[in-house]
Amino acid sequence: DPRERLRAVRTAMDRNKAAGPLKGAGAVAVLADQLPPLAHRFGAPLAANAARMLFDVLVTSVPLPRSGLSLGGCPLTALYPMAPLARGQSLAVALSTYGGRVHVGLVADGKALPDLDRLAAAVEEEFAELGAVIVGTDRSPVP
Repeated sequence: DPRERLRAVRTAMDRNKAAGPLKGAGAVAVLADQLPPLAHRFGAPLAANAARMLFDVLVTSVPLPRSGLSLGGCPLTALYPMAPLARGQSLAVALSTYGGRVHVGLVADGKALPDLDRLAAAVEEEFAELGAVIVGTDRSPVP
């Protein structure tokens, strides 16, 4: 059921946000703010290598302005976000909304995830199912 899956994702996201930035990979950024520049110079490579021990999948949302954007005077009709894939990570997923649509960018290590096309198709199918529920007769809010 797409509503149950959405509810489970939202519950997990709320729990992670409530835990604060000192949990998981967020602790690295908080710690980095407390270090002098010299420590950054020597610590950054170590932190980059340690990142793969903290997580191998990155999921992020990329905020975009609500107003329309243009490039060279031409309006952008779609804008797909891309998240960097660090060494040792298998998958980076970036989501953004633009022009009333959800856009997803997927980047994968081909050895770790050789069937990225199947994941992309599954993501598209899941959004279609969720969209059908949202525009269908059942409009009760998802907590």
